[in-house]
Order: sequence, then C-alpha cells, then structure tokens
Amino acid sequence: MTTNNRATNDATKHTTTSRSAWRRLRRAPIMAAIAAGVIAGAASTGAQAVSMLHASGRQIVDASGQGVALRGVNLGGWFVMESYMSPMDAGSLTDTYSVMAQLDASYGVAEERVLMKAYQDTWIQAQDFANIKAGGFNAVRVPLWWGQFFDLTNPTIPGWRSDAFAELDQLVANAAANGIYVIFDMHGVIGGQGTDPDTGRANVNQFWSNSEYQSDTAWMWWQIANHFKGNATVAGYDLINEPTGAPNTAAVWSAYAKLYTSIRSADPDHMIFIEGTFGNWNWDMLPPPSQYGWTNVVYEMHEYQWNANGNASVIDAGADRQATDFANHASWNVPGYIGEFNAFQGGAAAWQHSITAYDNAGLSWTSWAYKAVNGVAPNYWGWYDPTYWPARPNVSTDSASEIQRKWQLWSTSATFAKNTAINLKPSY
Repeated sequence: MTTNNRATNDATKHTTTSRSAWRRLRRAPIMAAIAAGVIAGAASTGAQAVSMLHASGRQIVDASGQGVALRGVNLGGWFVMESYMSPMDAGSLTDTYSVMAQLDASYGVAEERVLMKAYQDTWIQAQDFANIKAGGFNAVRVPLWWGQFFDLTNPTIPGWRSDAFAELDQLVANAAANGIYVIFDMHGVIGGQGTDPDTGRANVNQFWSNSEYQSDTAWMWWQIANHFKGNATVAGYDLINEPTGAPNTAAVWSAYAKLYTSIRSADPDHMIFIEGTFGNWNWDMLPPPSQYGWTNVVYEMHEYQWNANGNASVIDAGADRQATDFANHASWNVPGYIGEFNAFQGGAAAWQHSITAYDNAGLSWTSWAYKAVNGVAPNYWGWYDPTYWPARPNVSTDSASEIQRKWQLWSTSATFAKNTAINLKPSY
C-alpha cells in the first residue's frame, strides 16, 4: 500500500531536478542513460506491414490517404498491474508500485527487475499478437506508467532506466510482425493523475499540484516520442489516461497542451490521442483542437455503464450516445476513438451493438481488455478468460524463485481461452 512518508520522500527528491537539466539532456546527441534503448528502437523499425497513420478531417488515414479504422483490444494488466485482472496478491498489494516496492525490499532492485520481466514476458507474448490478428483486429492500446521508465524511488531525469525501452521494443516488433498498430497510453503520469490503483500507484494524485512532476512527465513523453518517431507500427500517443483527479478542466487542458508540445518537439508525425475521460466524460470536456492549435490529434472517450447491472438496453444507449456525441461535434473536424469500453454482463448481443454503433459512426475502438484473471469464463472483463486459476504468488512471503514460477503459469496459451460469452469481433 502507498504510504504518506514514501510520497513525501519522492516529492522531496523530485524537486532536485531542474528544467535546465531536462534541456541539457534533451540536447545531448547521445544520452548515456537511454543509449541502449535508442539503438534497440532503431533496430525494430525495419520493413513493416503497416503504413504511418495520421488524422485527416474526421478520419484516420494511412500514408496513401486510405481510411483506417482502428479496432482492437487493450493490453491491460501487463505493464500496469491491477488486482482484478492481474495475478497478484490482491489482499495487501493493490497496485504495480506496491508489488515492485515489496520485491525491492525483499530481494533488491536487480532481482525485482528480473521478476517483473518474467511476469511481463509471460502475460503478453508473440502468440498473443497472432491471436489478436486472427480475431480480425488491427490495433492494441498499451497502458504504461512512469515506473516502467524510472527507478521506483527516483522518478526524475537521473533515475531514467537503462532498460526503459526493452519490453516496448519487443512488443512493437511483435505487433509489426502481425500488422497491428500500437497506441501507447500513459495510464500513470509521474505523481499520479488520480487516486485509483490503475495509475500505477494508488492514493497519490500529486501531478496537478507539482510543476516538477508535470515537467518530468513531459520529458518522459519526449523520450518515448523521440525513441519511436518514424516507426509506422506506432499509431500514436495517448497523453493521460482518465485524468479524474484534476482540480478543474483548465488544469487538464493546460497539461494536455504541455505534453502535446513536448511530444511534437521530438515527433511531428505520430497522432496524439487526447481524452475527455473526466468530469462529464464526453466531448464537451475538451476544447476544439483549433483553440490550442492541435493538429494530427484524435479525441478519445471511454464508455462504461457502471450501474447497468446487465441491462442491455442501458448499455446499448451508452454506445449510441457516444456515436451521437461524435456526430454532434463534426465541426471540430477531428477523428473519434473509444479507447476503452465494456458491455459487462449484457451478453454477446450488447457487445455487438456497441461495436456496430461505433463502426457505423466512424469511431475507432479498443475494448477493455484482452485478458483478465478476475473470473473463470464466462465473464466479461477479458476477451480471453482463464480456464482455471493457477497459483498466484504472494509477493510478500514467497521466495523469488516461487514468485517467478507462479507468474510464468499465466501465459494465455497455457491458462486462457477465448471468452464466448462476449463473442468480441469487429462488425465488418
């Protein structure tokens, strides 16, 4: 669990990093801290089966100007662990930070990284991208958080991890081999944009009040954009997932503008995804792109009818509202994307209604999520659900070898099967 003392210590360390340090490191021709990642990124950008995407009016198009509808799944529970969908000890460790901090305390940082790599290399593998392609999909949205890029106790420029891009380069290579586009989604900014565990670290929400967190998050996005610029497999960058902890709309727009500018200074070509997933959770939470001079952007919404209780008509109406909201903002001349949605226990017909509504409206979409451990199928959180439950490690008490052994039981091919209860597939 998150502690106030650890949050205070992190904030104190963070203030030692200046914007001038960011500028110096940005301008350096070769940055020692990330040299290995940059070289690996260059190696992964060879012949690709996809074309660089960009926004054109209300469409996403490829390099030839042909419209491309992104349809796919979220790879949740992978880099950002969540207790309802990841094989973790949900009783005491509710977020990725807690898991990593416990491993650090028990076995040291080096062993923690070995164990986290073992988990990540098991949860999503090359075969999973083949599964996604075989399902008729062409996109994945990949939740990330700052702990994938920085030392856990030092989320500042000096704390940048030398292996920051190792896993991301491999996933992009696997996606490219299957003609699948990748959307990098910042699920957890430095300091946290809310209090939920899916930010990577629960109960912090200090991003909005700390200018250094904001500056270093912009720097982090610059590194990501600089690393993947020119890579056609990457569809774009989702600035901040569900910024629900913001004090007001103006704070969100200001943060978006800063992150947009930082990314554009490194990468002029990739699309930038901007979420209206706060406040009323609709298009009216965002400004017209022209207000900020934003170009090559996609506006993103999420659709969850939390209180539907399986009522398909309520779920259907929510999807229909998303389509109508997109149509009502046609004058903004920006593509729309449902970055997350779930029809819950509404049944396969409700799932297909949502997908058809989005497809007919010209909205791209990625369902939440590809796989989850919360229940043996039939369930509704995962397109793939467990056929049985292998052991989950107790990170607080198990040995390192036992933690690794248990995590490696959770590959899709060994433990999961396609969830026929939702029958997820594109409508075309």
